[in-house]
Amino acid sequence: MSSKRSLTGKPVVFGMFLFALIVSIGLWSYWELHTQPFRTLTDQLGETFPHSNPRVEGGKHGMHKQTPLVLRIVMRVSYDLTLNEPRYQKQVSEILTIAAQSGMLKKYEECEIHLYYQPAEQKPEVRSITISAVDYPKD
Repeated sequence: MSSKRSLTGKPVVFGMFLFALIVSIGLWSYWELHTQPFRTLTDQLGETFPHSNPRVEGGKHGMHKQTPLVLRIVMRVSYDLTLNEPRYQKQVSEILTIAAQSGMLKKYEECEIHLYYQPAEQKPEVRSITISAVDYPKD
């Protein structure tokens, strides 16, 4: 006779709940640590530009590489980027001013701003600009 004992019932259910709890805590911790430094600027941009779904992140492309520290801002716009140059330039300027007032720009060598427009059921149109620290607006 074999004395193999399989896990069934309560121990399996308890293990599943414990695993789910550990994964949930891990994901929440990662998300909190990843987004917290940029949350204030993200909220300010969201209040200034409703429905823009701003995403802000920062860092280097590769820690071992000699790349600049970059603050990256990605936002949705409600207008065609190719047809409205003055509106695009004004929005980029406003975004830079808000970022400078928040103090975030001081920590970075470059700021990338990516604005995208996505008409219904069409390919998104993206327009990007990279601003060097020497061109940042003065606080």
